[in-house]
Amino acid sequence: MDEKAAETRHPLKTHIVEGEPIQIGERELVPLVRVTTYARRQAHVGTGNVAGQGWGFVQMRPVAILERSSRGERRLPIRDGTAQAMSGLLLAAVIIPLLLMLATRLVRR
Repeated sequence: MDEKAAETRHPLKTHIVEGEPIQIGERELVPLVRVTTYARRQAHVGTGNVAGQGWGFVQMRPVAILERSSRGERRLPIRDGTAQAMSGLLLAAVIIPLLLMLATRLVRR
């Protein structure tokens, strides 16, 4: 299967890209970024007219720093504190109303 056929079926693609290495003394630091792309294209060819449209987005998130030295390679993950906080808030938004409904049922009995 060629790349274009796969692209039309799966417009969402994710891959890890290495950035430009930064030399610090004997160590080399390489940023790793997760790149997510989504692209949709559409074309219409008719008698007397040709039309096309498309849209897409690209999201780039730093995920780790690769440290290379004479002792080997080490991957240092970058944690997303905002995503962790939002996950906690979402969990609280689901659990607290359920607990309140349970408490009101117990009180009414």
